[in-house]
Amino acid sequence: MNIDVIALAPFAVLAAAAIVAMLLAPLGDCRPAYIAAAFGLVCAALPALVRLGAGAAVAGRATGGFTALLADDGLARFGIVISCLSGLAALAFLRPSVRAPEGAALVVIAALGAATLSAAIHAATLFLGLEIVSVASIALFVLPLTRPALEAGYKFLILGGVGAGALLLAFALSYAATGRLGFAAWSDGSLLTALGAALLLAGLAFKLSLVPFHMWAPDVYEGAPAAAVSIAGIASKTAVVIVLLRLTAVSPPEPVWTGGLALAGAASILFGNLLALRQTSLTRMLGYSSVAHSGCLAVILGSGAPIAREAALFYLAAYAPALLAALCAAAAVGPDPHLNELRALVWRRPLIGAVLALSLVSLAGLPIAAGFLTKLYLFAALLESHAWALLGIAVVGSALGFFYYFRFLIAAFTAEPGVEAQDDRWTRPAAFPFPGRAVLLACALLMLVIGVYPGPLIGVLRAAATASR
Repeated sequence: MNIDVIALAPFAVLAAAAIVAMLLAPLGDCRPAYIAAAFGLVCAALPALVRLGAGAAVAGRATGGFTALLADDGLARFGIVISCLSGLAALAFLRPSVRAPEGAALVVIAALGAATLSAAIHAATLFLGLEIVSVASIALFVLPLTRPALEAGYKFLILGGVGAGALLLAFALSYAATGRLGFAAWSDGSLLTALGAALLLAGLAFKLSLVPFHMWAPDVYEGAPAAAVSIAGIASKTAVVIVLLRLTAVSPPEPVWTGGLALAGAASILFGNLLALRQTSLTRMLGYSSVAHSGCLAVILGSGAPIAREAALFYLAAYAPALLAALCAAAAVGPDPHLNELRALVWRRPLIGAVLALSLVSLAGLPIAAGFLTKLYLFAALLESHAWALLGIAVVGSALGFFYYFRFLIAAFTAEPGVEAQDDRWTRPAAFPFPGRAVLLACALLMLVIGVYPGPLIGVLRAAATASR
């Protein structure tokens, strides 16, 4: 079969699934739209998953046309798989509702945008993919029509407009200097290109919630539905990291690029962890900790270490199930659970409490869970590049993370005196639908398998990183 057809199949399937879900949305029963969306996400993920470690190619490299704007390599396939799987998880969080029948279609559109961004090798597809996932995410943020949700969507919209403007100006400067819009144009060493690279990094840093462009993250995690947060925190973040990997490979002007990544990453690690220390809300804590994790990814990319590509991909693969599990558990407890609502959760609701505890252990980077290896990769990349200052900041950030993650972890195992007698949730736990339980179990299994036996995943990701352009 022609390589172009195979490479473009996931995008065509996602687009078709989004259209079908939109056509089914006005029906009285929303379940057909959700089934169509889930089927499309699975069908789009399978070809990319099967070809994840295969050799690289560029769609349309001989024929030109619009397919020449998309890469078909290990990075693109990895981004497509993560986008589709996070979309499936989002559908499990997003309850079929007559009040929000368009939710299924929005999830698929967001996954399509993230997949397009993952494969982008040109300014046009970069901007198109980024805006598709951003606009769909904003619509998902405001679905509950509550004040926190509307505030989260409004902040992301306003700040996202600034980021989009920075990206467009960056492309304009690059085109003025080189006459090209492909990623290879950023290797030009002119002053205009350097200025454009600074603006490009600022625009992408907003999408990655790096300091000082992180202000939207805690508000979105607190006010938006878990489904929307899983798209913004996993699918969108993975796609942006892949774009940064591609841009770093073409050697943009220095020290603007790697220096900017390292500086923004170090600030994000410190500020994200310090601000997370003060939080009593689980979702807001996850928002600030996501800023810190984005900082870890940025310093890996800015280190220039030979292992950086593999380390970044493994970090994303291990971070995704941990964040999904924490979001799913938070959604099961309540719209914005605080420490007092998590007291003795392991004993009151064993499945939710146990998986939440495992996700916190993984996010903290402790052994057995997948997150332990992400810390090893982070430290290895910084050691390889002899970035001693960044290594010290990463160690301090990890120590701070242990404190606030364990604060919530201990709360899940302990209860205040007299709570059993006063709280009827001890005897009548709230119902938790099967899709949510399936997501929790799948994420727990992934965290344990990756943490205990990471060899197969490391092999696949190493091949994907090596096979990429």
